[in-house]
Amino acid sequence: MLKDLRKQIVDGLKETKERSQLTARDVYHIVRDSVVRSTESLKEGSKDVRKISREAVHSAVKTLQESGEASRDKIAAAVNGAIEGVGHAEQQLVETTQKELHKATDRAQSEKDHLASVLREGLDSAKDVAGEFSDDIREDIEVAVADSKLKMTEMLGITRDTVRNAVKKAIESGAEVSDTVRKITHDATVTALGEAKFTAERVRKVSEAVLSAAVEAAEEGGESVKDATAAAAEGVREGLGTVIARIRESIATSGEHLGEYTAHELKQLREDLAGVGDLFVETLRKVADRSDRIARDVLNDAADDARKAGSSLREHAVKAAHAAGDRLKDLGSETLHASEKAAHAVAEEAGELGARMLSVAKGALKGMAKGAREAMHEKD
Repeated sequence: MLKDLRKQIVDGLKETKERSQLTARDVYHIVRDSVVRSTESLKEGSKDVRKISREAVHSAVKTLQESGEASRDKIAAAVNGAIEGVGHAEQQLVETTQKELHKATDRAQSEKDHLASVLREGLDSAKDVAGEFSDDIREDIEVAVADSKLKMTEMLGITRDTVRNAVKKAIESGAEVSDTVRKITHDATVTALGEAKFTAERVRKVSEAVLSAAVEAAEEGGESVKDATAAAAEGVREGLGTVIARIRESIATSGEHLGEYTAHELKQLREDLAGVGDLFVETLRKVADRSDRIARDVLNDAADDARKAGSSLREHAVKAAHAAGDRLKDLGSETLHASEKAAHAVAEEAGELGARMLSVAKGALKGMAKGAREAMHEKD
């Protein structure tokens, strides 16, 4: 395999040079195509890949050197061709996977919409049955249907409208507005986040939907805007805290198999939990930006308080993240060790590339300065 690779590169470079001037583009394509052909039948194994890329670079550079063509741009072309050649097959797999992922995402949304439709039909049919019974039974059925809807507001896509209407009615009643709004937003946050696994994206989506709906209702009411907005922000914060506390308890009592979480999901969960405090602040600021002055001031003040390192939500989130990390360690050190090893390798590469980036930047500045001097000299 390596002998064939070497022959393809050497013959390709020599034949091209004999026919016409050998360019860096020619070098790149000759090396890349030769490597691609060599790796097409290659079985998985980094050692073979390393051998192929090493042989490709060595053969190309040596041939260029022997023919007096070893310029910097052609050497760079040989290196790039070898690297992109060995990564060609994997790159195709990545692109195919990404396309499949996009299709899966679209399909998931379609299935989600279908699920909501099915649930609505089921709930509506249950409600229709109520009419066949006496008043007391009918009322019990209707209450049960309403309670079922409240348990699946996000699945039905009605979280925002449900909160908005509830807060609006609470303000209109005029009784214990702050406590009622706080309870509404707390329960809505807990319910919506409880319908599926906890992720940073779902925290952002749910908290923004609940908070913005409550604030809009408060502003439409015209009265108690300040108190209702503050209560809504507090309710969402408390709701997030309740969800996080439940997750922490679940992690602590899940045993060595972690119940519904895989090691990969647990690692992601740890990262998502650690960022909840920042997400909540981001949500407060975002809703504040599109609110009227009174609500905006209240939400920005709440965001300032939430930014503090000692805020209760941040403390709960950090403790839960630590619990997830501890449980991940309990599963075995191999995953963490691999992650740490990869992180170390990335750090080393970043250091090397940072130095090279600085060198390139300095070179560019030097070239610009040289060009400026030459231009001034020419002008003089």
